[in-house]
Amino acid sequence: MSNILQQHGLSVGTFTSPYIEIFNERIAINGHFITDQELDDVVGVIKPIVLKMDEDEALSNITEFEILTAIGFYYFNEKSVDIAIIEVGLGGLFDSTNVITPLVSAITTIGLDHQDILGDTLAKIAKEKAGIIKQGVPVVIGSPIGMPDEAYDVIVQVAKLKNAPLYQSSADGRFDLNLHGQYQQENAALAVKLFEQLSETLSLTVDQTKIAQGLKQAFWPARMEALHGYILDGAHNIPAIKRLASEFQGEQKVNILFSALQRKDFHEMIYLLQEIPNVSLTLSTFDYPKSIQESDIADISGVTWLANWQTFFDNPKHADETYLITGSLYFMSQVREFLLKQENR
Repeated sequence: MSNILQQHGLSVGTFTSPYIEIFNERIAINGHFITDQELDDVVGVIKPIVLKMDEDEALSNITEFEILTAIGFYYFNEKSVDIAIIEVGLGGLFDSTNVITPLVSAITTIGLDHQDILGDTLAKIAKEKAGIIKQGVPVVIGSPIGMPDEAYDVIVQVAKLKNAPLYQSSADGRFDLNLHGQYQQENAALAVKLFEQLSETLSLTVDQTKIAQGLKQAFWPARMEALHGYILDGAHNIPAIKRLASEFQGEQKVNILFSALQRKDFHEMIYLLQEIPNVSLTLSTFDYPKSIQESDIADISGVTWLANWQTFFDNPKHADETYLITGSLYFMSQVREFLLKQENR
């Protein structure tokens, strides 16, 4: 979406989470991350406000993400971006990003994730995510593949209540992308649908060539990313693992290294990965609070455990086999940094 807008001559701010390489990438304009100096400058403005809020008991529980949201909004305003793409941190209804009234809203996919906070059913989670739908503001949702009927029905109800025009993107896109995987085709279809709605609101001239160029230039680290003979994909919940597994249903052997956080349904994620034909599954922990430990997977058979995930890369690769690293995005960040350092040696 950002690339499509840039191709049409607009300056675009992006607010995303989590980061893969460096913290600064969470706030960017036209693909350029906020610099350390710029971040320091904005923090200098925001910090006194936060300290003042801390003096009020009713306001003193402000979170890091809420502070970061304020930093992002302030920065985009100072830089006078034409469009800001704001990614919700968690859920939607009570997320700090939801203080804005957008030009258009988007809900990509809905699955069972963050159940301890968002709810234990698809309908409950959909209600939280539908909290971003504003009165009269168009909303675009992802393809039916990632939008179960139970969740779809909730979104339709909320959209009707808010008199918000509802559009659904297609699952059969055939775009020329440098991003791999069928789900990236669906993401591209959603981005195009979003742009079409935004162009109507802003009376933009739609240029199909520029749309194609924007999609072609899109890059998303650790999303089916090929790096030094390995594929990195941050599939960190059950819906994402299901989509990932569907990409590897051939006869070629697939060697997988997986790690996750303990709060995730990692048992089910592991079982789904084990269903991939000709799979060799290796599990490990990583340097992050509450990442899975060997004791957590003691009841799972048919897997290999590595105390140090780096040793996975000591084994020689075979040209006729696939090597996939997946799981937590925090894990992907560490693996990606490791592989890039190997390249520079």
